[in-house]
Amino acid sequence: MLRNILANPSIRYLVLTGRSLTDSDKALLDFFRKGVDQDWRVVGNGAQLDLALPLDALSDVRGGVELIDLRSSPDFENEFDNWTETLKPLDPFCQPRTFPKIPPKVRSLPSEFTGFVIRERTIYQAWIEILRTVMMFGDISPTDYGLEQKELLAVFSVIENPELHLDNLPAWAPFKKQDVENYVRNFLSAKNQVGVAYNYGYRLQSHWSDDQFQRMFSELQRFGHSRRAVASLWDPREDSQSSDPVCLTTLQAVIRRERLHLIAYIRSNDMFRAYPLNAAALAALQSKLTTKLQIETGPLEILSYSAHIYSDCWEACDQASTEARGLNRRFEQDPRGSFVFRAQDMNLIVDHYSPLGDLLETFTSRTPNGLMQMIGPLVGRIDHAMYLGREIERLASAIDRGQDYEQDEV
Repeated sequence: MLRNILANPSIRYLVLTGRSLTDSDKALLDFFRKGVDQDWRVVGNGAQLDLALPLDALSDVRGGVELIDLRSSPDFENEFDNWTETLKPLDPFCQPRTFPKIPPKVRSLPSEFTGFVIRERTIYQAWIEILRTVMMFGDISPTDYGLEQKELLAVFSVIENPELHLDNLPAWAPFKKQDVENYVRNFLSAKNQVGVAYNYGYRLQSHWSDDQFQRMFSELQRFGHSRRAVASLWDPREDSQSSDPVCLTTLQAVIRRERLHLIAYIRSNDMFRAYPLNAAALAALQSKLTTKLQIETGPLEILSYSAHIYSDCWEACDQASTEARGLNRRFEQDPRGSFVFRAQDMNLIVDHYSPLGDLLETFTSRTPNGLMQMIGPLVGRIDHAMYLGREIERLASAIDRGQDYEQDEV
C-alpha cells in the first residue's frame, strides 16, 4: 500500500474500515499517528515496514495523506458518503516515486517456537530435518560461550528405524564414522572413564551402585506393558551445582504393539555436534535391550528441550539444508491412513482407508471446506495434507464443470 501511494501521490485520503484479524489496522493507525523509528518499525506497535522505502518518503506519506477511521461506523455507506462530500480535491503531495524491491535477509522465520515434531525413517534423515528446522525457525540469542545460538524448545524427534546406522557421512559432518563408533562404545561402558564427557554408561549402570539398565530389563520382563522401566542419569547432588551437568537426564522404555519403544529426555542438545551421536548411542542401547527381551525394535523417540545450534556451525548447517533440498524424498505412508475421492449427485465423497487397506469410514459434503474440516484431524503428514487439499479442489472443480474426476496417485 505504501509503495502504491508513493507511486500515486494524488491519493490524499485513506479510509480505514472493516474488521482486522491480525491487528494490521492498529499498525496502520500507529504509522500515521506516531511514525516510524530508525529501524523501520512502527512506533508503539513494532510492525516492520519495507526497508527499501526511505524514511523521508514514509514521512511524506504521513504528512500528505489523511487517514479517516470508519471502523466503528454502524452505517459505513452513509457515513462514507457524508465524508466524501466534505473532502476537498488536493494536489499530489510529492512527485511519483517508485523503489526497487530488495529481497529481505531474514535470520529467523516466525514460528510456534516450541513443540516441533520431526518424524523420519533414519537417524541421518531426522538429523537433516532437525538442522533445517532449527536454522529456519530458531530464535537467535546469546550463550555462555560467547557465541550466538539458534534455538527451539521441545523438539520431539521420532526415528522409525533406529537400527539403520550412520554411514557415508557427508563432508560437512563434524565427525567421522569412527567417532560415532567410539562414542557408542563409551556410552555403553559401565566404567567411570577418564576424559569421557558425562560418562552416561557409568551413570546408567554403576552410579549409585545400581544397574538401572538391568532394572529396566527386569521390569519389562516382569510385565511387558509396564510404564515403570525408567532410568535417571541426573544426580541432583552433583549436577545442580555443576558448570557442565549431564544433558541426557532420563530414559524410559515401553513395549507396545510387540515392539520396544525408547524415549530419551535431553535437557540441552547441540543439534549439529551432538544429536546424531546421542541418537546412535541411544539406538545401540535400545538394540541391546530388545536383544535381551527377544522382541522387535520400535521407534526411538528423543525430546530435545533446548534444541540449539551455535553460530560457528551455521555455515555447515546451510550446506546440510541445501543438500536436503536436493534429495529425492521417498514416498512415506501416512500412519493415519489414505483417502479415495469420488463424486456422486453433486456431492464430494471420500473413503478413509487404514494403512493396511481396510475401509474405515466415508465422508460426504457439498463443499470443499466442509470435506476438509471432516478429514483434517485424520491426516498425519503435512505433505499428505497438501496433496489432499489439491485433490479436494480438483474434485470440486470437476463437479462444477460437469466433468469426470480421476484422482492423482501422487
